[in-house]
Amino acid sequence: MLYTSLILVLVVALFFLLNHWHQNKGVVYLVLAILVFSLKQTTLLVLNTSRDPLVLASLIAHLDPMHALAGPFVIYYFKSMVKGEFVWDTTFLVLSIPAVLCAINLLPYYAIPFENKVDYFQMAVVKRPPLAHLFLHINYQISLTMLFNVGCIIYGIRFLKKMKAVNGSYIKKKVTVLINRIFVILPINIIPNLVLVVLLTSKSKQLGKIDFVNPEVFTNQSLFFLTLLLPISFFLIPSWLYNEKDPMSFLENFVLTWKRMFTENAKFSAEDPLEKSTDFERIISYIEIEKPYVNTAFSLHDISQALNIPHNRVTTCFNKQLKVAFPSYRNKLRIDYATNLLRTGTHLTTSIEGIAEMSGFKSKSIFYKTFKEEHGTTPIDWIKENLKS
Repeated sequence: MLYTSLILVLVVALFFLLNHWHQNKGVVYLVLAILVFSLKQTTLLVLNTSRDPLVLASLIAHLDPMHALAGPFVIYYFKSMVKGEFVWDTTFLVLSIPAVLCAINLLPYYAIPFENKVDYFQMAVVKRPPLAHLFLHINYQISLTMLFNVGCIIYGIRFLKKMKAVNGSYIKKKVTVLINRIFVILPINIIPNLVLVVLLTSKSKQLGKIDFVNPEVFTNQSLFFLTLLLPISFFLIPSWLYNEKDPMSFLENFVLTWKRMFTENAKFSAEDPLEKSTDFERIISYIEIEKPYVNTAFSLHDISQALNIPHNRVTTCFNKQLKVAFPSYRNKLRIDYATNLLRTGTHLTTSIEGIAEMSGFKSKSIFYKTFKEEHGTTPIDWIKENLKS
């Protein structure tokens, strides 16, 4: 019973890796966050319910620095999903500072021989001194780490909402789906745990202290069912778990993944549906986020070079999936960008020629011609008709 949730979490992690890895390696952040959270949840439960000193000595405090990385893992999973590829930058090092502080604080405990840790947990609860630490009691460290992770999750959700507000329709749709999934997972995991905390605190013999071993509220074994909430909740969103694919194709993905990992000379056709889907998502995400079309020299070669996708596959993506020639698609993006500049009043401080240049057009005449093809009128007439003061 003790490790059932960990086994289920490993199964969920396997599903995510096999179904998402080749499309976006940023899924590794989600997998790490799930594993760390589940391990910490099990550890805290073991601390309050287990009487096995060997188990306690193996788990307690050793994973605390990793627990402080759960929040940053969530943030960078969100960033990777929006970007369409694995994201890592120096900001992650800044967000890792709490994890480093946790490790430093626990150095005295880590230095204790394992046999002495076992002896420590063999002592009666009332006789145990606080765990060895450098500058912060372990209970305060746990609380601060939890607050830090909650803050990271809140920041991550605000980041998603910001990306939804400032990017194109493709990114908006993707972010909306991700936010909806997050708001399914969070209540399923948070609400039962909050109810449990209230019950255990109100029934505790010591006012304000959570009593996990109080038989009047829950038996020790029943508490372990709470650790099953996280892995089970992901199965409630199979489209996320299987990455929009039919669950029946899991075996096929499993075989394909292991072939790619262990077959040294494995070749895969450019017509592979998984590959085509990955190209399309990465290209659209790159264009909507980076807005490379405002560069007058922007071309298919730039996309190929930026994303490391062969030129012929980029061309195929536009012709067969977007079903539009690249020059037409690029001009539409530029006109949309110019129109947004006009709506925000840029024409009040910048000439039409300047707006054309800011939007990626090489000349005013090309801008006027393309604008009229898109809107049926010239920029000046469009301003008079749509931006009346």
